Amino acid sequence: MAILYRYFIREHILPFFLALIVLTFILIMNRIFELVYNIIGKGLSVYIVLKVFLLSLPFIIALTVPMAVLVAVMTVFGKSSQDFEIIALKSGGVNLYKLIIPVLIAIIFLSLGMVYFNNHILPESNHTVKNLLIDINEKKPTLRLKEGIFTSPFRGYDIYIRKIDQRTSILYDMLIYESKKGKITKIVISDSGRMVTNQGMIVLTLLDGEMHEIDPKDPLHYRKLSFQKHIITFPLNDKFVERERSYRSDRELSAKAMKQRIIAIKKEIEKLKKEDSVVKKDIERRIKIKQKEINRYAVEIQKKYSIPFASVVFLFLGIPLGIRTRKGGVAVATAVSILFFVLYYIFLVGGEELADRGYISSFWALWLPNILFFIVGIFLTQRTIYENSFHRMTKLFRRTASKDKG
Repeated sequence: MAILYRYFIREHILPFFLALIVLTFILIMNRIFELVYNIIGKGLSVYIVLKVFLLSLPFIIALTVPMAVLVAVMTVFGKSSQDFEIIALKSGGVNLYKLIIPVLIAIIFLSLGMVYFNNHILPESNHTVKNLLIDINEKKPTLRLKEGIFTSPFRGYDIYIRKIDQRTSILYDMLIYESKKGKITKIVISDSGRMVTNQGMIVLTLLDGEMHEIDPKDPLHYRKLSFQKHIITFPLNDKFVERERSYRSDRELSAKAMKQRIIAIKKEIEKLKKEDSVVKKDIERRIKIKQKEINRYAVEIQKKYSIPFASVVFLFLGIPLGIRTRKGGVAVATAVSILFFVLYYIFLVGGEELADRGYISSFWALWLPNILFFIVGIFLTQRTIYENSFHRMTKLFRRTASKDKG
C-alpha cells in the first residue's frame, strides 16, 4: 500500500504545478498589461519593473493554489478512471477512501503552508509593492491621472479629468481643486488642457476656463476670473527613491497584528461610550465607523485561513468531477475548476460584503462556502465511488458472461 500511496501522491505533483503556472499566468495577465501601460517606457529600470511584477505574484498564488489542487485531483482521478485503475483496485479489495487519505494529508500540509504564506509572506509583499507603486507615482505623477475619478498627483491638488485622449495627450473637461492646510483656496475649471515635462518641471496648460479663488482667512472674499489660457507648473521629481512607510492596511498585516488592532479599536469604542457629549449622534457615528473597521479586520483574518483550506474542500469536489469527466484531461479539468472557483469566489465575496456591513459574523461569511462545498463534495464523492464501481463491475460481469456463453 505504501508504494500505491506514493504513486498517487506523485501523480498529483506535475498537474498541480502545471495548473498553478497556467492559472497564475491567466490571473496575472491584467497586471502585466497594467505594468506595460503604466511603467514600461516611463524611465524606470528593468529591475524595478520586475520587482513590482514579482511582488504582485503572491496575492495571485494565494488564490490559484486551491484551484490548482482541484485541477490536479480531477486530472489524476479522471485518468485513473479512464485507465480502469480505480475499478482494478476496487476489484482487488482496495477501498478507494484509503487512496484519498495520503492525498488528503498532503493537501492539509499544503493548506497549513498556505496559512503561513498568507500570514507572513503575503502581507510583506503587499506592503512592499504598495510602497513601490507610491514611489513610482511620486517619480512620475502623470501616471496617476485617470479618467472619470479624482486623483492627487501633486501635493495640494486634486484633479478630475472626464476624458484623456491617449493619442494626442489632450485632457478634456478638467476640474482642479487647490488646497492649503486642508482648506480649498482655488477651483479651476477648464474645457481642455495638456500636461508636458519641460526642464525639470511639469507644465499643465489649461484652455478656456474659469478660476474661482477663495481667501482662506476671509471666506467671504471671493474672486472669479475667466481665461483663454492658464499655465500651472509643478516640480518634477524624476529621481526614483524607494522609501519604507510604517503604516499598513489590513492586507499588509498578519492575523496576529490585526487581532491586536481589533483589541485597540475596542478599547477606543469603550472610551467613546464613556464620553459625555451633547452631540450624541456624533459619538454613535464614530462608533459605527470603528465597528466597520473591526469587521474589515475580522474578515481579513478569516480569509487567511478559509481560502487555504478550500484546497481540502476541492479535493472532495475533484474526485467525483474527475471520474465523471475522465476523458477531458488537464484542459477540461482546468476549465471546470475555474468555473467552480468562480462560483466559490462569488459566495466568498458576497459573504465578505455582508460581514463588512455587520449583517453576519466574519466566521460564517468566510467559512460557509467551504462548509457548503465540502458537504456537496462528500455527497458526490460517496455517490460516485460506489455507483461508478457498481456499474463498471456489472458491465464487466456481463461481458464475461456473454463470452462464456459464446
